[in-house]
Amino acid sequence: MFGLRHIDRDKHALEITCKNWKASGEDAEMLIPEINTKWLPVADEHGKWSGWVSLREIFQLINHKLAGMAIMPDAERLISEWVQLTEKPLKLNLPELEYQHLCAGQVFDGVLTHSHSMIKLWTGELNLWVERVATCRYDSFAIINRSQLSWPVNFIIGVSKTTVGLINQIRLKDILLITSRKAYVSIYNRDICELTYPEELMMYDSYENDKDIETNDYGDDVEINSIDNLPVKVEFVLESKVFTLREVEALCESKIISVTPENEKNIEIRINGVTAGHGELVEIDNKLGVIINSWLSGSKNVE
Repeated sequence: MFGLRHIDRDKHALEITCKNWKASGEDAEMLIPEINTKWLPVADEHGKWSGWVSLREIFQLINHKLAGMAIMPDAERLISEWVQLTEKPLKLNLPELEYQHLCAGQVFDGVLTHSHSMIKLWTGELNLWVERVATCRYDSFAIINRSQLSWPVNFIIGVSKTTVGLINQIRLKDILLITSRKAYVSIYNRDICELTYPEELMMYDSYENDKDIETNDYGDDVEINSIDNLPVKVEFVLESKVFTLREVEALCESKIISVTPENEKNIEIRINGVTAGHGELVEIDNKLGVIINSWLSGSKNVE
């Protein structure tokens, strides 16, 4: 590696959370709890956050009159039970520290020397040392403007299915037949929505229901016994544009696509989602096809 700075996910979440709490007026700071005392581990019921509280502070919280009294082993057990049985034993008003049921573990006596820095948070009743917080909420953050998002949109006007063997035989000026007359929008090789097929192309027949076609349309029952028989999907792209989110939504609502003379002469041919060449949309024997004008940057073979 190049000596990249390592970031501890839990520590990073604590630092961001502490910064947000301080900005909102909370009494919070990142510290290592170097206090030799008895600690009670606490956490919410879903494990979204966890921390420690001084048993002495909880003892005082239960009954102010008991302040200064020694905490006996039985008292430790009773305090732990009280925390778990009480509906809301700690008043935690921060959204990151939401809980319905507070869980408590075994009391630890000593200094939490194994720990890293924690958030020391004054809750108004006692100090809660937050060791882990899974959710960082931000009071103010930049919201991305959806109108600023854009995508490369491809208008597909037909599909043919063939095999590697037949693709390898393609040469310049060959005509690829559009065997399935289907119009749809594609973004990053994923079909987004279907479009109404252009009226100017509806006069031509489709091979969609024909069985004996040159492209050898493949199906689930076709046995693949060699590399040449591997299926290939050929898409014919009428046009590619960059659309905003609003334009994509409007397109999928209207489902309208138009064909211009410029589009007809520059059809993009894609093989399994990758550009393989360009050609001109033509009619042959009342069928739609594309005559190849450029193919694989001049190469005659598909790799």
